[in-house]
Amino acid sequence: MRKLAAVLVLMLLVLPLTGCLDSGDAEPSVVARQCYPEIYRPTCEISDIQQNGLPAVDIQYEHAGGRMDNVSVGDMVFLTYQVFLHNVASFEGTAHCLVDGRELSPRDRQHRYLPTDGGQNEALGLPALTTEQRTLNNDAVYTFRWPYRFAGYGVYSIECYIEDGNGTRHANISRTVSVDYAATDDDRWGLVIGADPVDNEIAAWKDGVMAFDTLYTHYGIPRDNILYLSNGCATRSNVTAAMDWLSGHTGQASRLVFWISGHGGIEWWGDDDREPRDGTIQIWDGVLYDGDIASFFADTGSMNILSVVDTCYSGEFGGPDDLESVANLFSDDPNMEEDGRVLVTASTTFNRAIATEDGGILTMLMAGALQGITDRGDDTADFNDDGVITAEEAATWAVLHINLQLRYGFAQMNDCHQGDLTLTQ
Repeated sequence: MRKLAAVLVLMLLVLPLTGCLDSGDAEPSVVARQCYPEIYRPTCEISDIQQNGLPAVDIQYEHAGGRMDNVSVGDMVFLTYQVFLHNVASFEGTAHCLVDGRELSPRDRQHRYLPTDGGQNEALGLPALTTEQRTLNNDAVYTFRWPYRFAGYGVYSIECYIEDGNGTRHANISRTVSVDYAATDDDRWGLVIGADPVDNEIAAWKDGVMAFDTLYTHYGIPRDNILYLSNGCATRSNVTAAMDWLSGHTGQASRLVFWISGHGGIEWWGDDDREPRDGTIQIWDGVLYDGDIASFFADTGSMNILSVVDTCYSGEFGGPDDLESVANLFSDDPNMEEDGRVLVTASTTFNRAIATEDGGILTMLMAGALQGITDRGDDTADFNDDGVITAEEAATWAVLHINLQLRYGFAQMNDCHQGDLTLTQ
């Protein structure tokens, strides 16, 4: 038995650590415990256009490490807590994990942090979910996982412990961790938002993956320069904090991609500008208004913005039929339609956008165009054959392939940018 205990302890100690390993000096029944993040990042394969006029989409997650210094905003993280018990009688225990005082759910049935139903984890390349309730026996290692995403840069507190039937806590770990921004001289930035509110999912999480993969994998924008807010991370407070953070890091020469997908709507006098008919985008706990996005763009100071809005009635977010600039003629309110922007919308101000189980049609075609997929005529979005697909070319290609189909809605592109807007470094 002593040899078995020694082997189990050694196995636990050699697993990836982040400084969250405690010895059991204060609790003789606990030999070792640790808490660390398992990080997963999505990749996406978008095929050439198929017979139905759309590409096929395949999404997988890949393991990206197990150290806190490798975590970026929006990464799919499984907070992993392991404990080895020795010299203790068996008992029924419940594992708990709290981040900043908020208790996490290992099943995450509302998909606050998971991309979708946890039953799809294996197919997506994510680890299996664990239960928080176990019978804990002597001389055994137990592993618990909680899905989580860090929604911004900064300091977080993490606490993990096991509670027995009497309410006694065992193997407690309390740590303060930091998600830090690694600065580079690359002046390209991204804000990607895909929110599937509870009981109203439309696979917007897939749109977020396609957008993220396009910017990170295909265009090489530094990971820490992309703020990726999915599902429960896309609260109004988190989105506005991300906008403020980006505005503090960008300037006139910066290139910024704003890509959002979800449910869209119309509200009369919804925000504070003079336009009576305001566009809305549903996020996790409320809505974003067209005025919110216009203010964000103005605050960045950037003259090189690509905006992709894949929602119903998204023409309100800078489409050619958006009346915001007219309504604001006699005010200082910022407009979506300002110089230095390429504005792409999945619909007009009066019609709905179309989505499939693979995601929004605009996102599928726009991301595919930027990645260089071909249509049925074997043509890419590189219209001038110079080897570079600009934002304008990709938008034109995507909009044409939507509108010529008729059944896929009516998308729009509003080019307010002088010259070509490229995403390559």
